[in-house]
Amino acid sequence: MAKVFRKIAFITQFGLTMLIPTCLLFFLGYYLDKKLGTSFLAITLFFIGALAGGTGVWRLVKKELQNDSKDVRNRDLAGKEKGKDDTDAD
Repeated sequence: MAKVFRKIAFITQFGLTMLIPTCLLFFLGYYLDKKLGTSFLAITLFFIGALAGGTGVWRLVKKELQNDSKDVRNRDLAGKEKGKDDTDAD
């Protein structure tokens, strides 16, 4: 059950990592466009925010894959040790 909650948390974090910088920079650009009388800052900052969010997602996925590989290695080691114990008992 803990794995399910961990995956749900990962999916939520994935979405927020992409959404927050994109929205914040878009609205900052929109505000600056209104304040300065320009018409390009909102879209420019939107793409910069999307790039920042994508970078954050990339790091998040990379970290999760490393954690998964550690879990697999630990499970394999635990299985081998269990197998040793079974053969010693014979």
